[in-house]
Amino acid sequence: MPPHRLGAIVVAALLVGSAGAIAQTLPTGPVRAVDGQVLVNGEAVATFAADDETAFFNYTDYEHNALRLFRVSLAGAWQPARRLAFVGEVRSEDLEWPHAYAAYVRVRPWVEREFDLQIGRIPPTFGVFSRRPYTTDNPVIGYPLAYQYLTSIHPDAVPATAEDLTRMRARGWLSSFPVGNTTPSPGVPLVSAFRWDTGVQAHWHTGIMDAAGAVTAGTLSDPHAADNNHSPQVSGRVSFEPAVGLIVGASAARGAWLSKEVAQLLPGDRKASHYDQAALGADAEYSRDHWLVRSELVLNRWRLPFAATAPDGVDLDALAVWVEGRYKLTPRVSIGFRADRLGFSDVTTAAATLPWDGPIRRAEAAVSYAIQRNLTARVGVQKNDREAGRVRRRTYLAAQLAYWF
Repeated sequence: MPPHRLGAIVVAALLVGSAGAIAQTLPTGPVRAVDGQVLVNGEAVATFAADDETAFFNYTDYEHNALRLFRVSLAGAWQPARRLAFVGEVRSEDLEWPHAYAAYVRVRPWVEREFDLQIGRIPPTFGVFSRRPYTTDNPVIGYPLAYQYLTSIHPDAVPATAEDLTRMRARGWLSSFPVGNTTPSPGVPLVSAFRWDTGVQAHWHTGIMDAAGAVTAGTLSDPHAADNNHSPQVSGRVSFEPAVGLIVGASAARGAWLSKEVAQLLPGDRKASHYDQAALGADAEYSRDHWLVRSELVLNRWRLPFAATAPDGVDLDALAVWVEGRYKLTPRVSIGFRADRLGFSDVTTAAATLPWDGPIRRAEAAVSYAIQRNLTARVGVQKNDREAGRVRRRTYLAAQLAYWF
């Protein structure tokens, strides 16, 4: 039996019955123990859509389809002292072996100040989407293109020429290049929403300002548990809340993204630190009455070598921007939407000048119904329109059931 179908059966078994019966059998809030020192919460999400064996518009860097996914997560925090806490989260997707999504130590040097240090597999510093704690914080079922859609490039393989790169346009779900690891595999997104990076983060909140900075082993598109090129990423974000309901923020990140094994294959004395990923981000959120509206922009640049024709590297740019929102019709019923676009800079080959990957637009809407406070069902539609690839247009109907405590 396919994992997503088995997952659906598990969720159905857990959630069968009326909302009243569910409330009596499942926790409705975080579980506390040891006089409040231990806090545990979790989430189970089952997402269903028609099978998609060709386009993979929703393929993730964990090689799953975001619209056909069963995910279970369990998070916990142990605070043995006022200035010290141990935080972790494990996740399983499609009933595969659980992996550590988060695992870090939080230290607060001054109890009276909102300043802390986090060490380990830490929360993202860049942007806002991947830091949302629950699936239902997403107004629709799918993910923003910048955080999920896979480009064709790899940290462990590079093209020999520009033609090698353009040949893989819109093949991020399974692309390959002739230098480095030649095994076809998924490419990388601009920012991974499915993996957190490993490093050290400082976070400070005061008044209307919230600021964070981090040094990590990987980059936005390729987080790592261990360093693969001896050149860490530096990232930061600052946000302000100048008025009630309004938050504006800006982010930046830069770090080497190419593995040292590939850099060593290039002609000349090449170092992985020369090939970096740099990104700038801006975000805004406004909520009032029944409305919540958000927007985010990510401007990203990879330095990628063409082993035979440009070993020093060329700049590959990508720009993602989207607007999303949610409106509550009643305390139980809400509607959500997202309009999303991801574009790419041009490269020149012997035959033509064209975007290095296939620009894509996505529109999505969903209707949600709260069965109870922490149990939500929703249905949605997602339309994709891409300017390259064998499959250029695809519309999906999807349904989702999410429970959290």
